[in-house]
Amino acid sequence: MSRRQQESTVLFDALGPRGRRNSAIASLISAVVIIAVLAFAAVQLNAEGFFEASRWANPLDVLVVKTTWIPAILDTLLAFVLGSVVALFLGVVFGFGRISRFALTRWASTGYVQFFRSLPLVLLIWVTFTIDGRLGFTSEVLGWSGDTRRLTFLVLGLGIYNGAVLAEILRAGVAALPPGQAMAGHAVGLRHGQVQRLVVLPQVLRNMLPAVLAQLVILLKDTSLGYVITYPELLHSAKIVGNDYGRSYLQALIIAALIYFVLAYALSKLVVLVERRLRKKTAAPARAVQQIETSAVAE
Repeated sequence: MSRRQQESTVLFDALGPRGRRNSAIASLISAVVIIAVLAFAAVQLNAEGFFEASRWANPLDVLVVKTTWIPAILDTLLAFVLGSVVALFLGVVFGFGRISRFALTRWASTGYVQFFRSLPLVLLIWVTFTIDGRLGFTSEVLGWSGDTRRLTFLVLGLGIYNGAVLAEILRAGVAALPPGQAMAGHAVGLRHGQVQRLVVLPQVLRNMLPAVLAQLVILLKDTSLGYVITYPELLHSAKIVGNDYGRSYLQALIIAALIYFVLAYALSKLVVLVERRLRKKTAAPARAVQQIETSAVAE
């Protein structure tokens, strides 16, 4: 058995002839059922005129692309970038707050993480936006209105929720770090804060970067929740296009879904690239140490 086959059967026993036959039959039946469902859906959609060229041409009109789709993509990316900045900042602050030497800081950070991580994000965005609408703080005190105000509460919701998730990722990363790293920092005379900032944080960020980037992919998709406060991101803009062209409503939603897929896929590929680069960087020192040890043994 090859190494790849051995790795693929670590968590379960290899199937025998009868098991492989039953698995093949189940796979064949599943494929037939899926194809039948897709064929039935295609027939029904075709009967409703779903594949008519005019229904796709309207949402993809050059004027619609320029005035709706492109601004929607830019607004989505703006909310993603700002929400990521807020989430990363809060994640670092409360992540280290959870491992602070001060009990009050630990309790406050733990309360933040547990509370906001348990809340539905859509509820957090809607409630904060509604409360501000009743109080009128951003509109009357700060003078913000329209899309600026909606962007503010979408970014706050994304940042607060994902910041709680990133804080837990950071805490787990610090807990997984060998204690000798921090002890070495204390041994050379660094204070606790300096150890956390200069020794622990760089290593944790490097180790947890793939998980952080994966969470940012989720944050990108969560920008679609801006539709509940009518922020002009992709989903809200798709609904507007669908309402303008009533017979193209589903087509507009599918176009928005494809755009989300392209954006999320591009960011996911970045995650894979970062993981590979980090794997190479961590593998190189390990190989060097192994070569040194081998040479020492040989001598």
